Amino acid sequence: MSAAASTPHVSAEPETLALLRHSVAGLARFDGQRIRAWRDRSPGFDRALWREMASQGWFAIPVPETEGGLALGIEAAAIVAEQLGRACLPEPYVMAGFLGPMLLAQSTNEAARRELLPDVLSGETVLAPAWQSADGGISPSTPGVFARPDADGFVLSGESRFVVPAEADIYLALAHDGDGLLVAAVERRDVRMLRQEPGPDGVSTAWLGFQDLRVPKSRLLMSGEAVAARVQAALDHAVIVQSAELCGLMQRALEMTLDYLRTRRQFGAPIGSFQALQHRAVDLFIQQELARHATGTAVRAAANATDCRVLSRAASSAKARAAHAALLIATQSIQLHGAIGFTDEYDLGLYVNRIVRLAASFGNAAEHRRRFAAASAET
Repeated sequence: MSAAASTPHVSAEPETLALLRHSVAGLARFDGQRIRAWRDRSPGFDRALWREMASQGWFAIPVPETEGGLALGIEAAAIVAEQLGRACLPEPYVMAGFLGPMLLAQSTNEAARRELLPDVLSGETVLAPAWQSADGGISPSTPGVFARPDADGFVLSGESRFVVPAEADIYLALAHDGDGLLVAAVERRDVRMLRQEPGPDGVSTAWLGFQDLRVPKSRLLMSGEAVAARVQAALDHAVIVQSAELCGLMQRALEMTLDYLRTRRQFGAPIGSFQALQHRAVDLFIQQELARHATGTAVRAAANATDCRVLSRAASSAKARAAHAALLIATQSIQLHGAIGFTDEYDLGLYVNRIVRLAASFGNAAEHRRRFAAASAET
């Protein structure tokens, strides 16, 4: 089975997607005061809002109907992420509301899957995939955690970094057992928190330590040759959905900047009438549209891909474009606003900080350009 084929590809009807966009926009409204209140505060997001998001069915989007999900496909998830980006919500939808449920739904351990999935889809249990090594590499084939067989299960040793959300209820630990990969569900109380690393948006990531942690077979979600393909496919889908979130962030940041150019007056005229600033604004708009196009193309590719290389190239193309465009719009927006753009009281800074955070998550633009080139060379 190819990596792309390990994830079901379902496309929702246009009417369903339009209704979804409307409902997400209605719930996900920008609230700068709330965002500031959650910065550097445990757990970094509002769990009451998280449960409300779950009640809308957003976490069930990548889950098959046979498992209690909606199976609406990646396009629906991208719509949710884009609208959350426009609202600059700190809630970790892509990691815990999309990637986590997708991995759990593919578990070959039916008992564990049926035990854990309902609470995850209801928002009562928050998952956090722990898949990156301490050096931050984006390939799941080299996790920082290793597993060795034990009498009634296995033992995990090593470290996992950049885990979001930091204070999850259950971590989906990716480990190498010498022959291949495995994924295990580990309770938070059983993992050592080496440190929490604050992000520019005020949301911390976890650096976890697994020190001879015994995990029973009942918590082994999947193992064997197919795991690498399944995890890589899920990560590629998550990269595309996060690119959509970046598109939402950059669109709103650019809108705020254009509004400012129309209202700020200098020398008796709106500064937006100055040709030099108009040229800069047009350049930013072009970058935004290139990112949106790349992300839309990646969504369509993911919905139809049967080859892992096609999926990986699509994901890297979207993330490279989205991360580059978002960071460019963020920095240029600060410049175009002038001094007010640097103040914490002005809402643009919240978007800039969130962009800086997500542009690096799952790999930055440079890393995905390299991966795209490598994947293209293999064809």
